[in-house]
Amino acid sequence: MTALVWDFGDFHSPTRRAWRDLGSLAARNQKRINGEQEADPFLIPYSIAVTVLQQITDGYVYLDKYLAFMVTLNPVEPAILETVFTYLEGVVRRIPLDEIPFMDRPDLARRISTTSAQRLSLADNILHKEDGQPASPDSWAYEAVRWHIAKKLASASFLDREMEPIREEYESKDGESKYRTVGWKPSGNIAAVEYRPTSDGDLIAWEDPMGPIPARLAHPVNLSDVATARPENPTRAQVQYALSRLSIKMATYTAEPVPILNLDAHVRRINNTVIHASTVLVDQGKDRPLLSLSLDGRGLHRTNKHALEILSKMDADRSSLDLIEDRVEHEHSLLKVLDENGKRVEILTPAPGAVRPTMPKTDTFAVGAGAGIHHLALLREHLERVFGDKVSPFDLRSKGNVFGKRAHEPASAAEGKERTQKKDKGEYIDLVGKPSPESIRRSIEAAGYQRLRILCLWYRHETRMRMIHGLAHSYDLNPDDLDPVDGEFLQVAPGIEAVFYDARDLLEHGPGTERAADTEKITSRFAEPDILLAAWCETELPVQGEAHLGMKATDIKKALEESDAKHQVVRELAKAAVPSQFLIGRSYDPFTKTFNVIKTPEKAFEDHRVYMGLLDLYRSCGVVDDRFERALYPDDDPYPLPRLAFCGIHIRKQATDSKYKGAPKRIITACAIIPSAQPGGPWRMLGWSNIHPEWEHYTQAQSHFHAVDYPLHTQDGNSDFQRWAQAGEDVRIALQELQDELDGLPYVLMIDGHACRRVWPGLQNSQQGLGKKPDDPRLWLPGTGLPPSWNPVSIIRMNCAQEEMPRLASVTEKQKNGKDVPLKTSSDLYYPADQAEGHPWFLFTEPRNYGKKRHGQWKTRWRADPGQASNNADERKENELNAPWYAMTTREITPMYTRDGYSRELLAVAAARLSHQALSWSDRTRYPAPLHAALQMDLGHPQYRRSAPKDPESMEILRQATGNDV
Repeated sequence: MTALVWDFGDFHSPTRRAWRDLGSLAARNQKRINGEQEADPFLIPYSIAVTVLQQITDGYVYLDKYLAFMVTLNPVEPAILETVFTYLEGVVRRIPLDEIPFMDRPDLARRISTTSAQRLSLADNILHKEDGQPASPDSWAYEAVRWHIAKKLASASFLDREMEPIREEYESKDGESKYRTVGWKPSGNIAAVEYRPTSDGDLIAWEDPMGPIPARLAHPVNLSDVATARPENPTRAQVQYALSRLSIKMATYTAEPVPILNLDAHVRRINNTVIHASTVLVDQGKDRPLLSLSLDGRGLHRTNKHALEILSKMDADRSSLDLIEDRVEHEHSLLKVLDENGKRVEILTPAPGAVRPTMPKTDTFAVGAGAGIHHLALLREHLERVFGDKVSPFDLRSKGNVFGKRAHEPASAAEGKERTQKKDKGEYIDLVGKPSPESIRRSIEAAGYQRLRILCLWYRHETRMRMIHGLAHSYDLNPDDLDPVDGEFLQVAPGIEAVFYDARDLLEHGPGTERAADTEKITSRFAEPDILLAAWCETELPVQGEAHLGMKATDIKKALEESDAKHQVVRELAKAAVPSQFLIGRSYDPFTKTFNVIKTPEKAFEDHRVYMGLLDLYRSCGVVDDRFERALYPDDDPYPLPRLAFCGIHIRKQATDSKYKGAPKRIITACAIIPSAQPGGPWRMLGWSNIHPEWEHYTQAQSHFHAVDYPLHTQDGNSDFQRWAQAGEDVRIALQELQDELDGLPYVLMIDGHACRRVWPGLQNSQQGLGKKPDDPRLWLPGTGLPPSWNPVSIIRMNCAQEEMPRLASVTEKQKNGKDVPLKTSSDLYYPADQAEGHPWFLFTEPRNYGKKRHGQWKTRWRADPGQASNNADERKENELNAPWYAMTTREITPMYTRDGYSRELLAVAAARLSHQALSWSDRTRYPAPLHAALQMDLGHPQYRRSAPKDPESMEILRQATGNDV
């Protein structure tokens, strides 16, 4: 396998400097378009260049955003490159294409065209060289290898092997003869599915859509049958469909001599319109990959108009782009069509054709999320058929369960039976793992307070009743005995009390001109010295109304954000050092355009928002209860851990703001969970941020962070690289000052390695065993420069990016009798079979909503039953097609730079346990507790939505960290 690579030099090379100058010129010229009212979304050099290059090549082309390199599979003539970039510079300079002078070639075009392409071997670049250096493929290899693997996988049919249940007859308690499933076996029914490679390195089952119409046809389907089976007047859901997608991602792991290729199966949903999609797939013919094209525009998307103009001038084939433009023009005409009531007619998804726009995840779609575990097993079989013994699976091992029973999990079969009986009766049972009142009180007292006062702010009677029920069940009280008078204190447990108050004026959406005064009025009434006051507030999502008629979508979004009382109340309460948590009291259905007031459910345990909200309120109060003592230091533990503090550091980049020249500043939040020096004592929880750089009780630190705006971008001209270096310095200072809070207790540092890889080069896989480069101003490690005793005993690097994680395809468990039993799922902690020194651990987790029915365990979505709706329960059949199908999620846990005398295995187990026992969730969090608390401090900031990064990479990091990855 080879690829052609153009290397344009380092960051300071003349070629890359000319590229940056062109980008700056484009940004300036955008402001002169349309009367300086609106920027031209198409005047982006990178978007223009990529679109043109995809058309003049076979589609396999990758251009680095910063012009570090370009890689293709087939040659591109230097004269063509010179022409493309000459036109590109002329477009950016606002010169009409016919007037662009080709006698005087621009500097950028000349430099790119005179850069020689090298045909390089992927084997030489990727495979281990036996030189003792860590695996470190070049950036171009990560792209080219995906193309080659995709082409190879597409060369053979994917065999969708049907499984059928093995049924066993048994006699029920009432003597009736029944059957149960005791196993599964291949049925002999195999459907051959053809995947096609895409230009971005994925594979798509282009001819085999998944949807309500294909589900009722033979498998594999014939696309002409899909078109003819379309109903005459279909509903939106009836014509929706999705495609199966296979992704390929190369990743390196510590102590692994060669990179690992991670393959995964997904569901790619198809949008009903191109103009509302950001990416479109286009069939360019069987001899070329499916074109994955990014669209440009604001609100309504379309192909880059400047790229189309350049291709026309070059007489290049632009037929695939013309197909997109024809579809765009057709959709624009449909937007003008109104029904008899004057409302816009909905555009339905057309039958599968040559142009298919994709769509992001949505909760309402005819095809559910996830491909399922069986699809992954078939993918592994497909790999073995295509590659034979040229590839080997990444074999992982586990020593079994390393987790104890959590507070809400039954400890025995008898207890489990009792819980089930209570649940069937609708009685309250703890499904979230509530902390004990005694441990809450001890944690509050350890922080310097005498007691906790929960201020319940409501404006609907239904929400007030839900709060009463939530507090009553959490503290083993009878809710029927509680009818608190507003403003009077209600003791729910020793050291813990609640007070209810009707705060409609404070909590209602609107401009909130009196919000500060209303907050001061309430807090001054209920706040007292030595009492931790925490607010539990009712809220609802602001929705578009009559006041927004005639406004643009962007203006409506801004208006709703500015009127949202939640963010204003968070800010005002934070100024008073009052942590807050919000409870949705009324939901809105955007399809029926109706509101639904949420009432206390008949079954006491079903109001999950209430119980989870209380847990998160305790997290904001800095409560670290005895659940963590039990999780990390259980009796007779085979993984005995010394007393250690755990510090989590969260770093992210703010959204770029064109008003400022400098790169945006970084947001840094931190949390330290400190156990008692001796077992059984109260734990402490501290917080820190670069807005208020002092270690304080978590509540105080979060309040100081939420009470002020994010740091403004400055016009100091600092580069993105310098911002990351400064973030490392800020963390070093935080770790230095943390020593004053630990009383000599050693600590472990936890970070997201993916989010922080630009901060500390010493944590990158490619730098293991190497030293700091003299010209790199960044700190090598977070504690670089600190006395050795002030450094963490280990840095635990977490990674939750699923495309970089090994996917669980099969599990074999050895039973006590020595027999190997195949399983489908596992939630254990795994390690590479060879156990090389410095290896990572992988924590697999079964998603909560995988459910008892285990959709996707024994079939692919092509074989999903679309179900049958009926008023008769006997005739009704479940719709498997739109149900979520999940595989296991994965976290990488890598203890690095571990001090002598500390076990990497024990630290990996501790990190896994700190994810397993969550602060404010009934199941595992993506991050261990201290890193999760640092992230939540940022996510709860009133300005977070406006400051959240908009670049896809940073958005993906945060999406994975919060668990929204399916």
